[in-house]
Amino acid sequence: MVRRAEQDPASAYAGQQPARRTTVPAAPGAAARVWADLSGRGLATRAGADTIAALQRSAGNAALSRTVGAVNSTRSSGPTGSARHVVQRIGTVPGGSYTAHREEGDRGPHFMEQEQDARVVAGSGATLGPPGVPERIRFPAREVKPAEAGLRVANDGTLAVLDKDEPKEFYAVQQVVDNANASLDAAGSIVRLALQGRSITVGGRRLTRVQPVLAQQAQQSASEEFVSLVRSTCITVACKLMGSSRDKTSRVVLGGGAEGFDITPGSDSDPRISSLAGQIASSPDGGLDVPGAVDAAGARDRAAPDNGRVYGEAVRNGGRDGTAARLGVNQHAAPGVGEGFAIFSMAAEDQHDHSVQPPAARGDNVWGYHFAAVVASSLDGSCRVTLENYARNDFDRVAREELYDTLYQRAKKSGGWFSSVSALQESDDQQAFKKKFDDVMRRLCTDPDIRDIQGLPRRRLQEDFEDHTGRAWFFRVYGGGPGESFHEQQSASGYFNNPLTVRVARP
Repeated sequence: MVRRAEQDPASAYAGQQPARRTTVPAAPGAAARVWADLSGRGLATRAGADTIAALQRSAGNAALSRTVGAVNSTRSSGPTGSARHVVQRIGTVPGGSYTAHREEGDRGPHFMEQEQDARVVAGSGATLGPPGVPERIRFPAREVKPAEAGLRVANDGTLAVLDKDEPKEFYAVQQVVDNANASLDAAGSIVRLALQGRSITVGGRRLTRVQPVLAQQAQQSASEEFVSLVRSTCITVACKLMGSSRDKTSRVVLGGGAEGFDITPGSDSDPRISSLAGQIASSPDGGLDVPGAVDAAGARDRAAPDNGRVYGEAVRNGGRDGTAARLGVNQHAAPGVGEGFAIFSMAAEDQHDHSVQPPAARGDNVWGYHFAAVVASSLDGSCRVTLENYARNDFDRVAREELYDTLYQRAKKSGGWFSSVSALQESDDQQAFKKKFDDVMRRLCTDPDIRDIQGLPRRRLQEDFEDHTGRAWFFRVYGGGPGESFHEQQSASGYFNNPLTVRVARP
């Protein structure tokens, strides 16, 4: 259950749409990839790929985590290397095994899942598009019936999240929401959480549906299916949810939280993070303290010549777990509500991930970073719920591959034999495509104030898509058991090379 992350929209990544990968495999082949990743990280010496696949099919995440826990039942808790027993934090409840209540006045389905592929739909949701053009480019949300809706449930039973890639709600007790809103208010976040009707009973505890609303709202508007937050890039969303006044600037929080440093990532990373990774690699396990880490980040000169390889090899098989615990990074990053996670790739000269053995070639689907803001936690503090989004820059691709022909055929029909619109050719460059698209939109748009301004109908359609992507947020849940941390789930996705995860907050 790891979402696509992104670099800055202006970068080469710019919201690419790779094949989906999930942390918990949905098929034996995917389970084998998880097994390979666990093996590379030294976490699978006693359980085989077939065991992982069978456990996932029968019991999902909880069984998978217990498998890893059996392999790795002790982990270093700090620079002393003292062992501790890893406790399972997230349980899995199959669909249909709990009660889904239906009360008078409740609206909407119990569960919705955001689809991850953009496509053309007709007249969907809030629209800023030009009159006369009902087609819209959307990431549709589909209903998941309770009978099919497996849940990931916090250890204390106070919250539950749909066990799908991009859930549009989570369920919780009132106190979880009250605590979250107090912390979000203190952080200056743009959102609050609201109980939105619908409820379920899991393990004897009644949980109510929770969705985000803007800070000035008490409830989501009845006219909107999903509230519009901010532009879809992960870092912008996270910064606004954490209360930062700047779209890309946050503060890395180390250790107990008293010290840290500000970062403003560029297209693929931040020099302070790279320098921190270099210092972690060059220091013995547990030997780097918080002041030393802050000094290294501030100097911006501690990155090794082949920083990704050196750092990846250093952290492989828990090689720097003592340092991670001391600094509160990687699997030990533990942001509070109103703070967030940020994971960064450390580039190696050979473009491989050296944090696994053997080093893995991730191909083109490697991201520079991903940010996720924490908006709630279970009452016992063992699970964190994030509200996330990512760069969804699919407009031009879908407009060219799918939308244009639909509009062209209708415009040609309405214009008769003398129609001036032209079919799109594979050889058409972006400039030629935009001209043809504008011709088609001018033919179909029924509002002369929009139609008669060159390019405006197309821009209106694109603005509508951008507004929609601000509504394409989703929730995730991360725990404290083996394999449940943000760092472990993101690392296992295969989209990061030599990953380093930090806790972030507003500057």
